[in-house]
Amino acid sequence: MGKSCCAIDCKNRFIKNSQLSFYRLPKAREKRCKWIAAIRRRNWNPETETWICASHFVSGKKSDDPLHPDFVPSVFSFTSMADQHRAVRNLERYLRSKDASEKKIAATALLNLGQTLASKVKVQTDEIPVSMAKTEVPDFIAETDVPVSMVKTEVPDFMAETGVPVQVYCLTGIPVTEVLVFRAETEVPGTGVQTEETQNDIASLYEQIKSLNTECQALREKMYSLENDLKRCTLDPSQFDDKKIRIFTGLPNSQTFMSLFNSVSSILPSTSNHSLKPTQELLLTLMKQRLNLSEGFLGYLFGIHQSTVSRILQRWKNVTNNTKQNDETTSQSEGQPSDDCGDMLCSL
Repeated sequence: MGKSCCAIDCKNRFIKNSQLSFYRLPKAREKRCKWIAAIRRRNWNPETETWICASHFVSGKKSDDPLHPDFVPSVFSFTSMADQHRAVRNLERYLRSKDASEKKIAATALLNLGQTLASKVKVQTDEIPVSMAKTEVPDFIAETDVPVSMVKTEVPDFMAETGVPVQVYCLTGIPVTEVLVFRAETEVPGTGVQTEETQNDIASLYEQIKSLNTECQALREKMYSLENDLKRCTLDPSQFDDKKIRIFTGLPNSQTFMSLFNSVSSILPSTSNHSLKPTQELLLTLMKQRLNLSEGFLGYLFGIHQSTVSRILQRWKNVTNNTKQNDETTSQSEGQPSDDCGDMLCSL
């Protein structure tokens, strides 16, 4: 039997070589319960081979990270536009947090590697015996009768970091400034190999950072694409041109719509629980008046519940009555809606 999506109103089926992925409902009890609750099928007991397609995840694929918005599917036919916008914002916030965390981890790893390398080199340098320093005696001293043992030379200045003082004594009477001290040749066994290995580790970390940045950029582009899709699907007068305003409201243009809104916004009751913006509420009210759409259908178009549509229409009916009472004796001034616009709103 072929794979088909179990989500309500989703007709997607598995097609070979298709870019659309399908995911089996998880076996883990807690996660499985969350998925079943999100799908919202009544009296449903899904079988083992129950699938859901990738179109129900914000980023287009599931995630096993409990902090990721796509840990549970959230995009369905019954999901409101407000909830879809909220899911996209959650994805954007998650990506920013993940990006910052990964950069911090990579920077900390690089710092630790550098400190480890410096520590190893210092320890091995401290363990070099003074006898390993090769001291050469200048020719002008070698030609004299002064025994070489009488020339006291200690570790040269480049090893001063080890705490060994640098002193040169000459018993020949020649000023110290004329005594040539040749640098000792020292080698730290294994340092070259360790440095090369460390450089390889650093290069590998840089490649991982580059790969993660590429992945984050791809997810950002996906997120921006989803935001644009949502904007195209959202009924918002700020996104409408004059043609759409005429079709949906009967008003001649967007300027008239905004003039009408400004004329009533001062008496619009404020509430902290708005499912739609005030301009969207006015658009819904005018669409009800012009197109005589049912409250259920308006709720579907705007992604809200039918009861919310009823409350919005009642609130705007009260606004209309107050506007009519306040403006009966007021002449219209420039920039305010025409008589036709007022009649359209007041006839609700």
